[in-house]
Amino acid sequence: MILGIDTSCDETSIAVLEPPQKILSNIVSSQVKLHQSYGGIVPELASRAHLENLNVVLDEALTQANISLHDLTGIAVTTAPGLIGCLLTGLSFAKALGFSLKIPLTTVHHLKAHLFSPFLEKKGTMGPVLVSPSGSATHCSSELEKDDFFPFLGLVVSGGHTALYYVKNFDEVECLGETVDDAAGEAFDKVAKLLGLGFPGGPVIDRLSRDGNRDAFSFTRARVKKGLFYFSFSGLKTAVSFLVKEKKAQNFLSDQLVRDISASFQNEVVETLIEKIRLAIKSYPVKGILVSGGVAANSRLRERLEELSQEVQLPCLIPSLLLCTDNGGMVAYVGARQLEQGKVAPLDCNAYASAPMW
Repeated sequence: MILGIDTSCDETSIAVLEPPQKILSNIVSSQVKLHQSYGGIVPELASRAHLENLNVVLDEALTQANISLHDLTGIAVTTAPGLIGCLLTGLSFAKALGFSLKIPLTTVHHLKAHLFSPFLEKKGTMGPVLVSPSGSATHCSSELEKDDFFPFLGLVVSGGHTALYYVKNFDEVECLGETVDDAAGEAFDKVAKLLGLGFPGGPVIDRLSRDGNRDAFSFTRARVKKGLFYFSFSGLKTAVSFLVKEKKAQNFLSDQLVRDISASFQNEVVETLIEKIRLAIKSYPVKGILVSGGVAANSRLRERLEELSQEVQLPCLIPSLLLCTDNGGMVAYVGARQLEQGKVAPLDCNAYASAPMW
């Protein structure tokens, strides 16, 4: 029984996993209401909230899993990257728990946890979705299917990260490119703030876009000099800012116009992600595509991934909605694999706001 703990940002999550991939519980305590009035995450408030929530979330995770603390055989905790105060809160909690129970502790890279999150299984909505080239979506239910998925192209796209990976196996992961400025999810939040839509911005822009015209406005796509597989979204955010200021000056920012701007912006973000995936497929021999992270919950992105799967004749693995956001289950899964390999962290291990996966 592996306990997975994630406090990398604004969600306190603890899960219990029975290896190799059976989730017995996966509790997520959101801090959205706490940060809404600020229009973004306040690190100090997030750290304090984790401190208040951890014991409560742990009790709920153990109750739902129907086990006691003494049934645990290992602990996995996120230690990078993320908000340093939040990471240290979770790490200190994990160290104390592991020391008192005399069970091994392993540290998990947050992006690696996201990268392998679709490999988790559970009946119902927890199951990852495998989109076949024929367009049909099924639950990926056998270990053989997952082993056969390597090497794959992995895109982690969230509020804090946008990065493309070539994954040969569990231990060999090459970063092909990442964002040079704003992450995709961060751009969603900033544009939502410009439009007065509140925080977090991703879900509300996704919802409004369904009634908007995604061809209403065209934006110049950023070309990043650093490399073919790198991303940039700050220019897009600035373009939307200028457009909103212009419409406000004309007293012409109607509800429908907000929907059209949202749809056009969302479409540009999605098409940028799809373009990078398509380019990478041409350069690297892969058996499939995997997209994870909070933005993977976006309905337009999921639609385009289904279309891309048919276009390039490759299966695409997308996590269920719960596993898109930060959660302890994905940390427990990677942690269980690491503990099997004997990767045990010492008690003086540390957390890092930024760190490479390798």
